[in-house]
Amino acid sequence: MIQMIVRKAVLSMILSVIFLQCTKGDPAVPETPDPTEDYEKVTVRIDQGQTYQVIDGFGFFGAHDVWWGNAADMWNDAWGEKIITDLGITIWRNEIYPPAIQQAQQDADWNKQLPVVRGLKAKADQHGVPLKFVATVWSPPADLKWAAQMAWAGDTEATRWEDPNVTTKNGGTLSPDKYPDYADWLNSHIRLYEDEGIDLYALSLQNEPAFSQYFNSCQYTVAWYNDLLINVVPGIKSAFPGIKIFGSENMLLTEGQDENWRWFYHSGIKANTEAAANLDILAVHGYNDGVLPTSGSELVKMWTNHTEQFAEPMDKKVWMSETSGYTESWETKDGKPGAFGLGLDIMTALNYGNISAWIWWQGSQSDGIGEYNLMKGITPGNKYFVSKHYYRYIRPGAVRVNATVSTEEDDLFTTAFTHDDKGTFTIVIVNAGETRSVSIQGNNLPDEFVMYRTNASGSEKCSLIETVKSGNDKSFVLPQNAIVTLQAGGDPL
Repeated sequence: MIQMIVRKAVLSMILSVIFLQCTKGDPAVPETPDPTEDYEKVTVRIDQGQTYQVIDGFGFFGAHDVWWGNAADMWNDAWGEKIITDLGITIWRNEIYPPAIQQAQQDADWNKQLPVVRGLKAKADQHGVPLKFVATVWSPPADLKWAAQMAWAGDTEATRWEDPNVTTKNGGTLSPDKYPDYADWLNSHIRLYEDEGIDLYALSLQNEPAFSQYFNSCQYTVAWYNDLLINVVPGIKSAFPGIKIFGSENMLLTEGQDENWRWFYHSGIKANTEAAANLDILAVHGYNDGVLPTSGSELVKMWTNHTEQFAEPMDKKVWMSETSGYTESWETKDGKPGAFGLGLDIMTALNYGNISAWIWWQGSQSDGIGEYNLMKGITPGNKYFVSKHYYRYIRPGAVRVNATVSTEEDDLFTTAFTHDDKGTFTIVIVNAGETRSVSIQGNNLPDEFVMYRTNASGSEKCSLIETVKSGNDKSFVLPQNAIVTLQAGGDPL
């Protein structure tokens, strides 16, 4: 009898261990803390009467693998399905490659890109997704360029001269005699998209115009960039009046930092009414440090400066058109921000930069997930799931509304969007502090929201958790160091 009792006890212990091994870390078993514990009570208050920017979309650059990879690896049908229907991209950014020459070969050309363009269009059409195709130039063709010497973007003594040895690499600048030729070349590429049934939504005349790089690059001073807008854009708009011109695609650090913003491209464009009239969207590259988006942080200050000094007085939309440099770890590691920092930085850009678009650098590559990509082939990483909280649920046409939190701690952040056409309501909350008990309050809010959550342990990856209710007397538990999206009105896709 005693032996039987012992056997039953041992069997019970074994089964318990097996059960724990099967459930621990399983995304299907949410790690929701006990709601009966006494957590700090926080209110997220929504004011739909105060509205901000309209969203154009979220997306990334590139193909299934990097453009310099094997042509056969550029398109993958499962990859296309995943990024359209799961991640939920609504913007795809591409490079307009110049022709290869003997001194400067190219990673890709239109023929190499075409399967990706066609595949993405087919997937977007199949699922009714209004995917925006946008393109950036890294360098004009070599035969349109001159040599250039400039110390920095505001260099008033910069020089440029004809030089037959200039290539598409290592800087140089567009010849001022070639503005019409450049417009014609750009128009020929816009027509390539048109031939595929695609209206190219937006075009940038130059990527990061301050820098000379070993890869395709072209430099412009502030004055030269204004001349570029004044002399090239009319030739594009006459052929394609609906296309948007975005720029300067310079760094937010220089376009928004206190000691910098007066001296760079957007300040120069603002001071030149003719150039400003030819630019539809102010675009910056947001390489930052993943700091908490508190009112005193440097990142908040840069976005606030850019909004107050440029976007608002110029009445322009703002895009963050390229960023990367976040590790796959959840939190900052070796001084570099992780996936959680990415979630914070997207929220900062939405709330303080009033951005209408956020575009990551490389979406996918075949050799692993590093600081510059979201996926290895079709396998997503931590940054993918953090991005999904925004990409999939905040759709083009969504309008940001005022959202605030009641806590006095600077470690809980929120942003909220309504979409009248879709009938959806989306709230994203990032909790960088301890576990909280959260209630959602405001006039005319949906009664219920579906919660999706990503946590630090990796057991929840934008996972469906539960349905929560809004109202003064309703609350839910938000774990520490987690990101949640609350979605009402059905699937936003």
